[in-house]
Amino acid sequence: MPHARTDDGRKLYDAQAWAAALEAFAQADRETPLPSADLMPFGFCAFLLGHEEQSIDLLGRAFRGFLGAGDGAAAARAAFWLAFVHESHGDPARAEAWGRRLAEIVEDAGLGAERALVCSGLGHVALASSDPEVIRHALDLSREAIELARPVGDTDTSVLSRLSAGWALLRLGSIDEGLAELDDAMAVVTSGEVQTPIVTGAAYCSVISASLRTADVARAREWTTAASDWCSRNPELVPFRGECLVHRSVVKMLDGDWPGALAEATRASERLHPADVGLARYQMGELHRLTGRFTEAENAYRLANSAGRRPEPGLMLLRLAQGRAEAAEVSARRLERELASNAERAEFLPAYVEVMAAVGEAGLAQAAADELADMANAAHGPVPSARALTAAGIARFAAGEALGAASSLREASLRWHDLGMPYLEAKARASLGRCYAALGDDDAAALEIEAARGAFERLGAGPDLAAILGHLPSSSGPLTPREVEVVRLVAKGLTNRGVAEELVLSEKTVARHLANIYTKLGIASRTAATAYAYDHHLL
Repeated sequence: MPHARTDDGRKLYDAQAWAAALEAFAQADRETPLPSADLMPFGFCAFLLGHEEQSIDLLGRAFRGFLGAGDGAAAARAAFWLAFVHESHGDPARAEAWGRRLAEIVEDAGLGAERALVCSGLGHVALASSDPEVIRHALDLSREAIELARPVGDTDTSVLSRLSAGWALLRLGSIDEGLAELDDAMAVVTSGEVQTPIVTGAAYCSVISASLRTADVARAREWTTAASDWCSRNPELVPFRGECLVHRSVVKMLDGDWPGALAEATRASERLHPADVGLARYQMGELHRLTGRFTEAENAYRLANSAGRRPEPGLMLLRLAQGRAEAAEVSARRLERELASNAERAEFLPAYVEVMAAVGEAGLAQAAADELADMANAAHGPVPSARALTAAGIARFAAGEALGAASSLREASLRWHDLGMPYLEAKARASLGRCYAALGDDDAAALEIEAARGAFERLGAGPDLAAILGHLPSSSGPLTPREVEVVRLVAKGLTNRGVAEELVLSEKTVARHLANIYTKLGIASRTAATAYAYDHHLL
């Protein structure tokens, strides 16, 4: 007969009452050490509630008990979960050691069904490589694990292996096939077929991460909602650790829930292991920058950098928002040469276009916009397309092509609207308003500016709101905010050196700004620039 508290623990575990089950198992274990079969769910409860060290201790006891009893199959499964928990705990060396122990047990005992665990684990480890051949091997191992798990009804291993297979396909460039594999895994999860609840949390985290990586925001939003519903039904769980919380923060930020996004990023910074905390710190920096908390943003980017996460392009955009365009330009030029992978450049180039346009480098902005267009054509997704259209509009406006810019930005604003991304839609509409003003259509400009201003106010986007109120397009025409500053100072009688000192720029940069101003306005002298400033109420 089982101990009464042990029996309670089992029933509570089956009922997904994890905290109560943990307490029941703990009380029973204090009275009489639990057998290995009960230590396993006891350890799972500890993991689900965020007690990873306790989980490792309990699963280790279960492993030793199974091994001592000669139950190789159960010992192999305990070793598999020890590898899983160690990796989640930020200890990959011990995770790999348990993976090797698992393989030894399966080989020595001649186990068949448990070979799926070995293949699944090896496939997951191989995904860390950047070598395409190793990643193909990871795909083969994961598919072998799926085939081995299917006939014995091992849905846990099948789901985890499908997740690995999906990621391998994504890494190899087979985006549609990879996402389909992940969806197949999630079909098993959402139907309630998984045997260990840990798998459910891991699966949600994995598919949201993959959706963001492929810029499939609609998919990320869908799975984030499903994950949130699952969490609300299981309020005791701590399934989203570290990086998963960062992903939830990103989705909330894109949806316009900036307070919620900051809360998730802050939680992530508290739960991530030191080696990974840079992800959360960078996300916090982004949210602080967008809301105008520049000191907090600066600190967050600094901490992200210390933790190994590159602080750009966020820090570069912070410098631009602070009026330090020259510093932003220096970083932008360095990173343009430094970043090589498509993923890195897709994140960086929109910011690069913005910086180059602000400093009057229309040609460089256009080249980057063209690169984004090529990426969008290859990706066939709505987000890359909207991103490329926005960049094209900004670059064309910087080059004085207000009509072409307006066409791109109008389409971009519609795409961002359809995607449900209010901040990026408002940014595109603010730029569109400037284009309409440059074309002399003040009514259309006012409508776009008013729509953008309303969105910025709702979001709390202080810097963008200040920019849109301080640089009305009907006044500045085709000039960038920095060029307006230069014209204002020239109109006050300052020399190039005086302008440079006032704006903390080099004289060479000031001269370049003036050349761009002359080209855009069709003028040829400082006197004409001064007249323009008075005519357009820039002073």
